[in-house]
Amino acid sequence: MISHTPQQSRADKLLGWSLFSFISLAAFAVGFYISYTQGYMHSDSVSRVANAFYVLYSRNPHLGAIGFVWTPLPSLLDLVVLLLYPLFPALASHALAAVVVSSIFSGLAAMLLYKTGIRYGLPKWLTLSIVILYSLNPFIFLFGVNGLSDSPYLYFLLYAMIQFTDWMERRDSTGLVKAGFALALAFWTRYEAVPVGFAMACAVFVVIWFIFGHAHPEESRKLRYKQKYHHIEATWILLLLPAVFSGLIWIFFNYTIMHNPFYFLNSEYSNVAQSESLKDDANFERIFNSPMLALLLCMKKTAWFSAPLIGVILLRMMNKRLFKWDIVVLLLVFCSIPALQFLLLLNSSSFAWFRYFMYVYPITVAWLPYELSKVKINIRNSAVVLTSLVVTVGLLTYALTNPLIAPDENTFLTYKQGRHIKSIELDRSVAKWLDENLQKDTILTDSAASFMIIVNSKYPKRFMITSDYDFRDAVSDPKGNGVDYILIPRLPVYSTINKTYPNLFEHGSEFATFYKSFEDPMHRYEWRLYKVVKGEQTIEGH
Repeated sequence: MISHTPQQSRADKLLGWSLFSFISLAAFAVGFYISYTQGYMHSDSVSRVANAFYVLYSRNPHLGAIGFVWTPLPSLLDLVVLLLYPLFPALASHALAAVVVSSIFSGLAAMLLYKTGIRYGLPKWLTLSIVILYSLNPFIFLFGVNGLSDSPYLYFLLYAMIQFTDWMERRDSTGLVKAGFALALAFWTRYEAVPVGFAMACAVFVVIWFIFGHAHPEESRKLRYKQKYHHIEATWILLLLPAVFSGLIWIFFNYTIMHNPFYFLNSEYSNVAQSESLKDDANFERIFNSPMLALLLCMKKTAWFSAPLIGVILLRMMNKRLFKWDIVVLLLVFCSIPALQFLLLLNSSSFAWFRYFMYVYPITVAWLPYELSKVKINIRNSAVVLTSLVVTVGLLTYALTNPLIAPDENTFLTYKQGRHIKSIELDRSVAKWLDENLQKDTILTDSAASFMIIVNSKYPKRFMITSDYDFRDAVSDPKGNGVDYILIPRLPVYSTINKTYPNLFEHGSEFATFYKSFEDPMHRYEWRLYKVVKGEQTIEGH
């Protein structure tokens, strides 16, 4: 068994920073090549950048423009980088601001794992092996490259789990406080932090009731049921207060600004609304109506990330530690990830993307230093852990190359043949045409659909967008609110304008006449520009 040694040498600190620099720079270099040189970006990463962009450079710049559907921390981080947008427009147009953020958090995760291994007294070679096998796993590395919110979320998950195990090991409430703030930051990054926090709350009960009470017999006599309850209650306050407060603040912001406390949950832009399209998919419809199929799907996808958990169980069996209560802690937090997706599938509101299940992987990796500190470090024990990580590298590399398993992630390997890059190219061509021809006109558009056009425009302030104070009034009365043109997409899923005027795209209206079409006929991507009729003026379509 290894002693818990909190001290780090100067060489360890230098190596930790070297890992951070190497992983961050490598991820940014690949992300820069794909986003800037090749021109391909994930729409979600561009959308997050666009939300930050509106705060600074839209027609009505204000903090509320960051949006109230997705939690705002990724966009707030992008916002800091976008301060340099006037010098480097590609930070917005090519979503490089998001790549900067995701690559930094990828490096921070590597440094955190290394520092944790050293703090637990693991051999340097073993710690480095764990860090490299995790950080350079192609699937994990991808999220440092693509600018999505997953990279910071993975870091906060790692940090929360590491600090929780630190509390289990040392009974120091400092670890609980740090874990609590990490959970809060994870919530501000992705909603999936909610079930993780719930699982950790259950884990607190297990630790205090069954582990702390049995570790020292003299304490177990003192900690009667009532005392244990108060101990659990106080621990919950330390751990959960930041996350619960964050959730209440988010509901309050939604209520005061959007006049709906659950706007993020049930608005026309919410995940529930976006998932409506899945009900037209026969495969999803079968899953939505069958709890057994939904459970089977969650188990299959979780299995791809479960090799390290199997490694931990084997390690415990080999060292006769399988029936220690602390394994329940790991299983509770691990199972919270697929449990959320299972519930969402039953509610017909999840796309069940492959990456939604990957969060079990960092949770288990964060557990490894604690687990290894409980056993003798020898070739056999080390081989079990490292083999599980190597197997995961192989499994996730294969999954990444197979569009049937990981279709969304696979697009980063096949973007040149994919349809999404055609959509990006079309949006950029629209932005260029508008810049050349309509520099001073006010264009009404729903930024939930046209964000790619807006961040690629040299004149973003001429767009009247969803976050503007007068957007709703302008949709109701374009002519009376100074709108010159209306830009709408073919698909109405993410456009309030299309939903308000369902026949406008195809037939125009008495207040707006067809002006120009931008289309990619092969892939059915299309934008149409309508000119608002003012007075008795008659407009001829182009």
